[in-house]
Amino acid sequence: MKPLRTGGGRNPSVRASRISARYDCIVFRLLIHFTAGALLVPALVSGAQELKTAGSHPIQYYVSLPKGWNGERIWPVVIIIEAAEREFLKTLNVFEKARGDRPFILVTPLVTTNGGANYRQAETYHYSQETWTKIQGNRCGFDFDGIAAVATDVRKLYHGEPRYFLTGWEAGGHTVWALLFGHPEEVRAAAPAVTNYAGRCLEAGFSNSPVRVNLPVRVFQVDTDREKAPGRYVYTQSQEAMKTAREHGFKNVTERVAAGKPHGPLADEVLEYFGELAR
Repeated sequence: MKPLRTGGGRNPSVRASRISARYDCIVFRLLIHFTAGALLVPALVSGAQELKTAGSHPIQYYVSLPKGWNGERIWPVVIIIEAAEREFLKTLNVFEKARGDRPFILVTPLVTTNGGANYRQAETYHYSQETWTKIQGNRCGFDFDGIAAVATDVRKLYHGEPRYFLTGWEAGGHTVWALLFGHPEEVRAAAPAVTNYAGRCLEAGFSNSPVRVNLPVRVFQVDTDREKAPGRYVYTQSQEAMKTAREHGFKNVTERVAAGKPHGPLADEVLEYFGELAR
C-alpha cells in the first residue's frame, strides 16, 4: 500500500488550508491599502463643519472646506480670530456665507487671548481640566503654539498652503496683532477688522523677519458709531496698532473704510481682499 502524499494539493485538507491562508493574506493587504487611504483623505466634506483637536497640541478648532475641495491641489487658508463673545461657530458661519465659491479653507481656532480675564466662563469652549491648567499657565503661549499646530494640521489633512491669511475682529485683534508682530513668517497677508489693540502677548518682542517688510496688512474700519463704544475704542486702538506696525518695519500697511457697514467682522470685505491677493 502506497503512503498517503501530503504535498502538492492532493490532500483536500492541506489544499483548503492553503487557500484560506491566501485569502487571509489578500484581505489583510486590502485592509492595509484602504486604511492607509483613509488616513490620507479627511472625512470632512466640502461645506461641512467639524470641531477638531490639533494633532500635536490640545487647542481645538473649527474647519470648513470650500466647494469642490479635493486632495489634488493646494488650497489657500484663512484663519479667523473671533471677538470677546467667543461665538466661534457663529462667526465661522458668517465667513462661510461670504466665501461663496472662493477656494478658501476657513479655520476658527478656539483661542482665549481674544478678550479679558473671564474667558473661561464662555460656554463655547470644550476643553478638559488638564487643558485649562495649561492655558492658565501660559495663555499667550498656548494660543500661538496652538495656532501653529492648527496650521500644520490643515496643511497635512486638507492640503492647505504653507502660509495662511489672517483676520480677526474687535477683541480678536489682541491675538491677531500679537501673532502678526511675533510670527510674520507664518502669515501670507492680514486683515484686522475693527480691532482692539493693547500690546498684549508681546513679551517675547517683535520679529525681525524680513518677511514683515512687504507683508500685506490691510486694516478695515467702519464709519458708523465712532463716537460711542465699541466703535470709538476699536478705531483709536487700530490706529495705534498701525503706528506700531510701521515703527517695527511693516511697510505695507494700509487702511480701508467699509462705508455704511455696521460694526462686525466685515467678512465680505476681508475675503474680497484675500481673494485679490490669492489670484
